[in-house]
Amino acid sequence: MNKINIGNEVKELSSQMAISSTKEVVQYFPIDRFFIEKNGFIEKIRSVNYLEFLLCNFENVNPTYTVQLFICLPELWEKVNYEDLIKLTENFTNSFSFYSFIEFTYKYLEIDLFDEIIYNKNIEEKFKIDCLSFTFNTLDFLYLEDYEYIEFKENLFGINIEQLRRLQLKFKNDNEFTKAKPKNELYKKLLLIQV
Repeated sequence: MNKINIGNEVKELSSQMAISSTKEVVQYFPIDRFFIEKNGFIEKIRSVNYLEFLLCNFENVNPTYTVQLFICLPELWEKVNYEDLIKLTENFTNSFSFYSFIEFTYKYLEIDLFDEIIYNKNIEEKFKIDCLSFTFNTLDFLYLEDYEYIEFKENLFGINIEQLRRLQLKFKNDNEFTKAKPKNELYKKLLLIQV
């Protein structure tokens, strides 16, 4: 396993963003791109190690905030490759990190990383079981709804539908990734997985 050590600069930046977003009025709670840009966080995010930043936010922040934060940072995900995502999962220390990761990658990037989690020997069995349980209980939330497409079309996050589609295309065109499955196929797949 490749250990990711989160530096103090990343910890402070992540903490500052999360705390600031609760104290200021954001257009789309809990965080949006407008807030991130207005407060000069884009430049700061670009200046730190992107894997440290991803891990820190997956690990230490509320899952709702984390998923929405990552929606607002497509340029961060442009850097991410298959090995990066495996490395992230191997460094998670709590089930909520996996929940946020699964929701974001399946719903917004439209990639299926269940095999990479379930069959990875470097991930604790407890987390694998929690991931399966979480997914069975939240299956409907792993797919974009009509109202969510409208949110992107109306640029409510500060990220539009074209930016999301470009990001999805990046991952779909990479043959290392498995594409997300329709709900009934995912359900059947999860039923067959044995931990």
